[in-house]
Amino acid sequence: MPTSENRAPASALPNPSQKADKSPLPVEHKEYGEVGLEGVGGSAIDPHRLARTIRKMDIVVLPIMTVILAFCFIDRTNMGLAMVVGMGSELRFDSYGYSTALLVFFPGYALFVLPSNYILSKTSVRYWLTFLSLAFGFLTLAAGLVRTFGGLVAVRALLGICEAGVFPTIIVVASSWYPRYYFGKRMTAISSGASLISALSGVLAWAFSRISTPNHSGWRYIFILEGAITVLAAFCAFFAIDEYPNKSRFLSEEQRDIAVRLIAQDREEREEEEFTFSLGLRILRDWKIWVFGILYMLNVATTYGLAYFIPLILNGKMGFSGAISQLLSTPPYFYGFILAVTVSSISDRYHIRSPFIIFLHLNVILGITLMRWGPNTASQYLGLFFCLGASVVSGPMIVVYGQNNAPTRAKRSVSSGVQLSLGAVGGIIGSTVFRSQDSPTYTPGTVVVLCSSATVISICCLLNLYFRRLNRLQRETNLVLEGQRGFLYTL
Repeated sequence: MPTSENRAPASALPNPSQKADKSPLPVEHKEYGEVGLEGVGGSAIDPHRLARTIRKMDIVVLPIMTVILAFCFIDRTNMGLAMVVGMGSELRFDSYGYSTALLVFFPGYALFVLPSNYILSKTSVRYWLTFLSLAFGFLTLAAGLVRTFGGLVAVRALLGICEAGVFPTIIVVASSWYPRYYFGKRMTAISSGASLISALSGVLAWAFSRISTPNHSGWRYIFILEGAITVLAAFCAFFAIDEYPNKSRFLSEEQRDIAVRLIAQDREEREEEEFTFSLGLRILRDWKIWVFGILYMLNVATTYGLAYFIPLILNGKMGFSGAISQLLSTPPYFYGFILAVTVSSISDRYHIRSPFIIFLHLNVILGITLMRWGPNTASQYLGLFFCLGASVVSGPMIVVYGQNNAPTRAKRSVSSGVQLSLGAVGGIIGSTVFRSQDSPTYTPGTVVVLCSSATVISICCLLNLYFRRLNRLQRETNLVLEGQRGFLYTL
């Protein structure tokens, strides 16, 4: 029988929470004045203190994680902006070379995600995230100094290795700070906020590209100045990054206690469980982790394909100039951010994930259809809003879906590692499907996006049915899921 359906071992601690859908945890915002929270020891937590603690946790976690991830996205996706202002002509490579430079980022990324999560389990969050941020900042700066196409490819390959640990570290840290149904909105806010900041960097990149000196063309300053800003931000981040709630430097002792009890109500965190190689291999045998990884891979193929090639699509398909293409690549991310806040808030409130992922990928299908077959430029650009905005939101929602169904920190770490590793495979797909030679129709990219979204919708429907069945058995027979009494899967 699958491990998720086995009875708990005798040594397993009972979960003090009730079933997930009947949890006494308050539903956010309006609820603080209505209900308290029963702590592990049975004493109720004052709802006003709980609200203050949650707000303080948000201040401690969300801004710094969003900024770090934003710089990670900026330094990863500025290739398209540099390409339309002369990088290819100066380094003497064409659209095939551009796809190659994008593609070499992902093998190192895929291979180093899980090792990075293992290192994270052995070291300080603050030191590890700062080190990674400094590394990818210096490499971005170096991309502006290369003199050959080979040098650019080498920098991109190293950048993939250094950025491999950033997003999974942020996922593991954020999921360890919040209960499952507080986490969705926060994780989506971090990811979508970072994507929005990254999109706004298109305007900044355009301004940097206007700088030109005898030794450096304008496209070089996109990398040089963005890399320098990243390095400066990494030094500042060292003083702002916090550890896990029970070791937080910024929470008071009372707030640390409330945060720990809040987590204990939601799941058995098993802080004493050491993340070992053998434990990681045991977790990897759970097929559900790989399914969540495939979902993320399919979503990334769409998101990265569009993110890397938006300036080229706007330029080649819709006929805008290079500068206007850079500026028009930003607005779809505003739509994505608004959609993210709305969808994740409702999803957290009702404790469900897959129906919203399905809704988002229906938006993707609508958007790519308009982009390909829209009768005019306005309808095609509207399709870009639907397609890119929904895919940007769906990514973190899929991550949250996987994290919600992994109750221990070790399993969440492995789950995020598998998702991000397979996401790198999706990045390889995305970096090759929207090709300049396919302009103006981009038929291969359109087909890949349609097939990916249809597959995501199908998998989510099947997972929903499977989890509903197990949850029903848990309620009727007290079946122990994921080795934790009272645990229910998030649909």
